[in-house]
Amino acid sequence: MHDVITIGCACYDIFIYTNPEIIKLRHKGEEAEHIAFPSGAKILINQSFFDIGGGATNTAAAFSRLGLKTGCIFKAGKDNYGDQILRCMKKEGVKFLGKIGRERTDFSIVLDSKGHDRTVLVFKDAGCKLDIKDIKARLDTKWLYVSSSIKKTFRTSEKIAREARKRGVKIGFNPSTYLATKGYLFLKKMLKTANVLILNKEEAEMLTGNKLKRRKEWGAEKNLLWSLSLMGPEIVVITDGPNGAYALKEGIFYKVHPHKNAKVIETAGAGDAFASSFIAGLIKGKGMEYSLKLGVANAESVISHIGAHNKLLNLKEAEASINKDAAKVSLL
Repeated sequence: MHDVITIGCACYDIFIYTNPEIIKLRHKGEEAEHIAFPSGAKILINQSFFDIGGGATNTAAAFSRLGLKTGCIFKAGKDNYGDQILRCMKKEGVKFLGKIGRERTDFSIVLDSKGHDRTVLVFKDAGCKLDIKDIKARLDTKWLYVSSSIKKTFRTSEKIAREARKRGVKIGFNPSTYLATKGYLFLKKMLKTANVLILNKEEAEMLTGNKLKRRKEWGAEKNLLWSLSLMGPEIVVITDGPNGAYALKEGIFYKVHPHKNAKVIETAGAGDAFASSFIAGLIKGKGMEYSLKLGVANAESVISHIGAHNKLLNLKEAEASINKDAAKVSLL
């Protein structure tokens, strides 16, 4: 019996640092910054880093380091990137429950990431082609964590979550921006299946759209949380970058305040670290306040270094961080 099984995508991340020009272009009345390289030129790379990424593997590593028996479902290719992802999961003590197929393993190129700003080039193949028949093992678990995915992998995740919920398994769901833009009707089944919904503020605004419920006496965050809870989840958490996170459970609204002096080098994987750590707190039978503090502790550790796995905390480190200087949690 696993404590938690994650399902979604796995990829190989390549971080590239150059000295690009930043130019501003106006499109449809809005001005935005763009990375610019001279056409036809050879560009020197100043630094490069490599790491394992993807929602399924990032969260599986976090769960495992926090002392939970963890399985992970994803599809990868029989290639070098796929081999490295499997070695990473084995090293993290995570049981691989997916499939190695004929497709190519997903990878991403992260260009000149600085703090919260990054441009990512993504190649998708095996990661979006997970089928029910690709999962051979019996999924005995207390929790199922459904991370962001697209196409067939999302539909497979949706089916597995629905069947797991019937067997009493708790479901955590973390959609991507891509899924949030699809709207409520597209995600309706998954939202009604999920016990816990975790997403960022931009995704929350996309998902609620014209379904946003408003109470005049409430601020924007409360209205977002309330509207999302009406879609089905028992617990809703909205992350908001340097502003912290907001949560709703059983009519009680929470806010967790991150440390103002938190060091930010690279934000890739921060959302996965927060979400998995928050749910790990719930799995361990802890309350909302502890779970929110655990989420912040791990997310702030991850953003202080490059790579989604490099500075994930183990349980001893996480609890030491909370005991020394926990993030403040207040009622919203």
